[in-house]
Amino acid sequence: MIPVATSKQMRECDRITIEEIGIPGLVLMENASRAVAIQAMEIFGGSATGKHVVVYCGKGNNGGDGFAVARYLKNAGAVVDVFLLGEIADLKGDALRNCQFFQKISGKVIELSLNSDLPNQSNDVDLIIDALLGTGFQGEVRDLFALVIAGMNNISAPVIAVDMPSGVDADSGLAAAHAVQANATVTFGLMKRGLLLSPGRELAGEVIAADIGIPPEVIEKQDIKVNLVEKRDVCTNIPNRHPAAHKGDAGHVYILAGSPGMTGAAVLSAKSAMRTGAGLVAVGIPKDLNPIIEMKLDEAMSQPLPQTSSGNLAKSALPEILPRLDWADCIVIGPGLGTDSETGELLAELLKVTNKPLIIDADGLNLLAANPALLDELPVGTVLTPHPGEFKRLTGNSLDSTTDKFDLVSSCALKWGATVVLKGSPTITGLPDGRFYINPTGNPGMATGGSGDVLTGIIAGLVAQGLDTEVAAWTGVYIHGAAGDRAATIWGIHSMLAGDIQKCLSKTLKDLSL
Repeated sequence: MIPVATSKQMRECDRITIEEIGIPGLVLMENASRAVAIQAMEIFGGSATGKHVVVYCGKGNNGGDGFAVARYLKNAGAVVDVFLLGEIADLKGDALRNCQFFQKISGKVIELSLNSDLPNQSNDVDLIIDALLGTGFQGEVRDLFALVIAGMNNISAPVIAVDMPSGVDADSGLAAAHAVQANATVTFGLMKRGLLLSPGRELAGEVIAADIGIPPEVIEKQDIKVNLVEKRDVCTNIPNRHPAAHKGDAGHVYILAGSPGMTGAAVLSAKSAMRTGAGLVAVGIPKDLNPIIEMKLDEAMSQPLPQTSSGNLAKSALPEILPRLDWADCIVIGPGLGTDSETGELLAELLKVTNKPLIIDADGLNLLAANPALLDELPVGTVLTPHPGEFKRLTGNSLDSTTDKFDLVSSCALKWGATVVLKGSPTITGLPDGRFYINPTGNPGMATGGSGDVLTGIIAGLVAQGLDTEVAAWTGVYIHGAAGDRAATIWGIHSMLAGDIQKCLSKTLKDLSL
């Protein structure tokens, strides 16, 4: 796992390192700027000789990093132009010292103001270094900064952002009207939330987290609860099969799903659970739809159940469902289920009689939204998988551009005692104890009907094989995204379907199991 910090946590790490550990801030700044220079050299293919670099510096520590980067690249043979948005007389501390170091090697710093002639933003520049604002930015970019950033974005040269792209909030990922579009961002010490949340993640380009010398014990003191999932974390969670295992050892999944016109959701979930490794899967379906399900499902079992006059699952289905609840290791409720009021009554009764792990998705979530009191009846180990629209129906809160998704998901997970998988770009899994897992896999092609049903089946398959529901949730999200990435390479993001994601599960799991 990669810990993901807020700007406040990062500032505290810096403070403790400097004031309590005794490592000078200038040393941290030197380490940071060296990491940026290394990234620049990679862009240059290993040699900076004769390359034209433009460095834009603010007056704070981010600008101090920029002056040091300029020194490194000048020493490496680059032609470096440094522009300070402000006056050298206003610089303080380490930023001033690094400005002076640059000047002492014959570096020239050009001061800019609104009255200045702005630099000619020609296309003969080989690289731009954005060292304007850093992690302390909030709100809007105005005046001279807005003009410079607009000019910077109009040049075809690659841009490296120092710590954060200027104009992007380090905590929320929100971007000002004028924000730097970087090709790469070298962030210092710890990954920042704003580099992983849209639109910050798109503006950051490739993100490189650089170790600048902050001791691990300093980071541990911050009790960081947000983590970025890594492939190696997922690999250790792929269930093992004993050589003598039989189908009963690999777990049982029971899926209550389907309504007229929505049998595909049930099929996608069932097949995904089996592709993920569940030994046995049964689908409870309105009886009139059972012939369709039997045609579509070869490996999974089907159970025709009593239905309402509209063809949805009826409350009277409960006695036939009960034996399956005892049989199942994991229960899925919702894919294509419909929102008939009687189906909602059936859900209410089910919550009273089972303590098995539940994965609730799609119309299961909509039924909960129609009767919010049921959210207080969820058994321990429940996983809810809403997209933003379903989340709004559940909570009344819109995940608009000003929303703190972490606070909102955390409060819901704690209140309901459930794991909440908020699907999106990126998908965030929130646990009742306040921990979060940000998923790095996936692509825009997964914004297609049925993709969520595949995810539900993956999580259920993992739970059935013995994974704790919390672990299965973020592990399943990663697998789902990785399969989607594989599908995109085959079909492209415009043409891939949810079934294509499912088709890629086998090779994805095989790769993760190696």
